[in-house]
Amino acid sequence: MRERSATTPGTGPSRSRLHAQVFVASADMTTLHEPDAAPVDAATRPVEHRTGPARLRRVDPAVAAPVVASVVVMLVVGLWGLDRGSMWLDEAATYTVATRPVHQILAVLQNIDLVHGAYYLFMHLWLLPGGGEVWMRVPSVLGMAVGAGATAALGVRLAGPRTGLVAGLLFAGWPLVSYYGQEGRSFALVLGAVLLATWCLVQALASGRRRWWWGCTVCLVTAATLHEFAVLAVAAHAVTLLLARPAWRVWRAWLLSAVVCGLLVAPLAWLTQQQAGQVSYMTSPTWSTLTDLAAKFLSVNLWLSLVLVALVAVGTVAEVRRRPPTPLGLAAVALPLLLVPVGLLLAASLVHPFFQVRYVLFSVAGLPLLAGRGVDQLASTAARVTRRTAVGWVVAVVLVLAVSLAQLPALRHERTTGSRSQDFAGAAAVVAAVARPGDGVLFLPLSYRLGAMAYPDAYAGVDDLALKRSAVQAANLRGTNRTPDAIRKEMLTRQRIWVVSTKNQRVKAGDEVGAAEMAVLKDHFAAEQLFPAPGAGVRSLEVHLYVRTDAG
Repeated sequence: MRERSATTPGTGPSRSRLHAQVFVASADMTTLHEPDAAPVDAATRPVEHRTGPARLRRVDPAVAAPVVASVVVMLVVGLWGLDRGSMWLDEAATYTVATRPVHQILAVLQNIDLVHGAYYLFMHLWLLPGGGEVWMRVPSVLGMAVGAGATAALGVRLAGPRTGLVAGLLFAGWPLVSYYGQEGRSFALVLGAVLLATWCLVQALASGRRRWWWGCTVCLVTAATLHEFAVLAVAAHAVTLLLARPAWRVWRAWLLSAVVCGLLVAPLAWLTQQQAGQVSYMTSPTWSTLTDLAAKFLSVNLWLSLVLVALVAVGTVAEVRRRPPTPLGLAAVALPLLLVPVGLLLAASLVHPFFQVRYVLFSVAGLPLLAGRGVDQLASTAARVTRRTAVGWVVAVVLVLAVSLAQLPALRHERTTGSRSQDFAGAAAVVAAVARPGDGVLFLPLSYRLGAMAYPDAYAGVDDLALKRSAVQAANLRGTNRTPDAIRKEMLTRQRIWVVSTKNQRVKAGDEVGAAEMAVLKDHFAAEQLFPAPGAGVRSLEVHLYVRTDAG
């Protein structure tokens, strides 16, 4: 016996029939397919989520199994190697701010990093029971687990259980997903919230129920509060609606959701613009920006990237050529999610540069969705040619395993200290092991002082020669420096000075403090590189011990 889906009132018979082709599934999960095609197993069919009391009594295994499997795999991948041994610069900022009292966090936000304010306050609550850098990363693992579940659910809903399962598993093993799933920053939580919002949007289009629109709004506001560029997902959703061609009342509901989101986020966006100077180091996008984006979204391995692009292409073509055509297919959701936020941020950055891949991290979910559809299409073709359903599943398993094994080296590397720009724990260990009472320390650039704040015990017996006011006193991330003359006088009172610096001790143009420090070191001290050992591969942090060479 077939169930009838709710259709939007006032759309007329033709609209009802159109929606019935997309959003109605029978109790035995029968759906429309080409009349002359070979029988297709249930794994390839979009699944309708039932509403009403029966839905509360029974969860459809075709929906639950791919979602649960994807969440579990993402949790396993995310928790694997979560203690990579060190915080890097951004994580040190999270940890040192979130562990301050609330009134001190609010004082910091008046000067800098308001864009991360909600995340810092959340992490303050998360870290209240205690716990170090590993515990700090757990919310990101959970955020990616939500993202994996939402990806699988979208795949099941729009293209069938096998697409959902493959998409969720590919998502869990995607290197960029894994990287930010183990990062003590907000971007994994933003991704999870945006994908939940997208899931709610699809449900709202299917059922017309108001609760899904509210769910979409709440998720988008949550995401944009954690990082304001999440509002770009609203534009992606608008393109999805354009492709779906829903009734006017659906557009009205979406518009209300978008306006509510905009009104709630606008004050935060206006306030954060007053701190725009903190991203003044960013430059306009170039061709290298696009190649870097492609490498991060796909893989640094060229051959693996080509395979992934091929799977995405197969999935996209399969969706475009689907018969009968559907007003809301997987491509109508995945392609806007993948392309629209990235394109808008790149275009805006040509005027005001602020493009970073992590700001549109949620867009990466479009790739495993389309690749999952590509795997499903190849598996269905194999099953149809051989007339054996099992062959289709074998093809799907082989493809997923092949992609996962090819990505394994990248996943392993992400779980080492060398995967991040700084190894503050390694630097702190060197200082703690060799430092003597009365030694001084300098940080080039000033931001590297966060390493000492993240691992304070290692620097307990060492004096920060440039520090004028601590980060707490200055209500910022790193404190403030003395004048170049005052630093010079303090340096000349020491016999040994530690320098925690960028690779090759580069001093940025206009950095008068850094230039003055290096001039004194060059004239009065001799250095030995202690960390990392030559060839260790840590990208942008070095520790040198300078010893006085003149009479002093």
